[in-house]
Amino acid sequence: MWPKSEKQKQLLEKSQKIAKHISTTSSKHDRDGSFPHEHFAFMRDIGYLASAVPESYGGPGYGLTDIILSQFEIATGDGSTALSVGMHHMVIGTESIAKRWPDSLRERVFGEVVSEGVLLNNIASEPELGSPQGGGRPSTALTPDSNGGWYLDGRKTWSTLAPELTYAITFAAVNDESGDTARVLQKMSAEGISIEETWDSMSMRSTGSHDIIFKNVKVENEDFLFRSNPHSPVNDPIGGAAWFPLMTSAANLGVANAARNYALEFSKSRKPTGASDTISKIPYVREQIGRLESKLISSKRNLFSFAEDWENYPEYHEDLLTEIGVVKTKSIDSAIEITDLAIRIVGGVGLEKSRPLERYFRDVRSGLFNPPIEARALEHIASSILD
Repeated sequence: MWPKSEKQKQLLEKSQKIAKHISTTSSKHDRDGSFPHEHFAFMRDIGYLASAVPESYGGPGYGLTDIILSQFEIATGDGSTALSVGMHHMVIGTESIAKRWPDSLRERVFGEVVSEGVLLNNIASEPELGSPQGGGRPSTALTPDSNGGWYLDGRKTWSTLAPELTYAITFAAVNDESGDTARVLQKMSAEGISIEETWDSMSMRSTGSHDIIFKNVKVENEDFLFRSNPHSPVNDPIGGAAWFPLMTSAANLGVANAARNYALEFSKSRKPTGASDTISKIPYVREQIGRLESKLISSKRNLFSFAEDWENYPEYHEDLLTEIGVVKTKSIDSAIEITDLAIRIVGGVGLEKSRPLERYFRDVRSGLFNPPIEARALEHIASSILD
């Protein structure tokens, strides 16, 4: 049923072009743990990085469903690239709804995304803090200087896109006795910022999620995007809540789709010596393919239809909010199950490093640890019906 409009079709075709282009080097970057700068140069050149920027800021104004569809396609070419660029889209998509930044900063940064293809990401996780989703005050701190400005010091982990970021939207404690935390728009080219290449994960090895170190980095008051306090929290508009979970869901299901494609082609071409036909005629193989395909169909339907409902029926966001965790966790579970089935179909050779299937098998495991993690999603569901 998708695409459903000419505009959606154009973005889908662009994403398929990206997937084809990046697939040729994705295995090398996975093997080396290197960042695919050329993937982002290609996306920048064809204007994909500006996809989520609203028309009112000069962008194409693609919505959540449009980008979810395109992210699914890009992930068939490289999961790491899809997951990484999804973080960038998420920042733009959620801020377009929340409008928490100063108007002048939003206008400037969105304009730079359109004209220059700059990249953004929220940089929040820390070695001791873990994910900010769990609460807690960051160790990274903003300390007042004697001239009315600030110094930023600290270390951030899991900083996806670090080697290519233009702006790191940095989560920090404000050390001025207010008890506030803040998000500051930090340009990565500033003096005192360094990247320590710590990212050596089993999954999504090419996201460049290294540590970013801030040492006496000068920050001005106009760089503050917003401040908040645990005793008087600022609640974001509910409309942006779906962007992060659905982006990660699309990336992981796209990887599962790549595993499905590989298993299908393998089964149709693999003909053991002495056999009269390919393994696609073996009843067990056909059963596994049927099971794999049914999981992918239902998962895609679940994800894409939910995204459409979220966009089309904002008056029901309160009712749909609990379902976000269900959609995300079930998408990841399905992606894992699909890659498992693909390896069963292909057999032991699917574990060989020279084939992409073992990379797909590894990559989809990363989604287990993107928020909302299963424990929090299940607690949210339980709370919604018990409390």
